[in-house]
This record gives sequence, structure tokens and C-alpha cells, in this order.
Amino acid sequence: MENLDEHIKLIHGVFSPAEAADVLLSLINDKIKFHTVQSLNLKIGHNENAKESEQRILQLKKAKEIVKFMVVDARNKNYEVSIDGDITIKLTKRKQNY
Repeated sequence: MENLDEHIKLIHGVFSPAEAADVLLSLINDKIKFHTVQSLNLKIGHNENAKESEQRILQLKKAKEIVKFMVVDARNKNYEVSIDGDITIKLTKRKQNY
């Protein structure tokens, strides 16, 4: 049987504060954009699941503020920023719609 799980090292390295901000804020902004589109599409279809996307947007906006604070702090203290970010992709069978 083939492997249905895959682990990928998405980000790994030591970055200047500016580079870290670019990498992390780009990822977060893309996720915010994705959930914004999802939310709008679900609202058009009058689907209640739009609340999940809206909640995720709020979480991502908080994460964005944390990243900004840490990057500014790193810059002010002349630190580098170490980032390790892994993702796990799992294949699962779809639930049948009845």
C-alpha cells in the first residue's frame, strides 16, 4: 500500500529580520486571502461553515501581529530569526454525501 502521509519541511533556516518578515507575512497573508475567499463563497451559498473561515482569519491576524512584534524586536536587538516549519499532508477518503 502506498504512503498516505507525507511530511515536508516547508521552511528551515536562519534569516535576517527583514527576510523572516517577508517569508512569514507572505504565508500568513496568503492564508488570510484564502480564508477570505472561502468565507465569501460560503456566504454566497448561505452555508453556515463560513464562521470557521472567519474564525481562522482572526487567528491568522493575531499570528501576524505576533510575527511583526518578534521581527521588530529581532531587528532592534540585532538578532537573526530561526524558522522551522513543517507540514504534514494526509490523504483520506471523502465522506459520501447523502
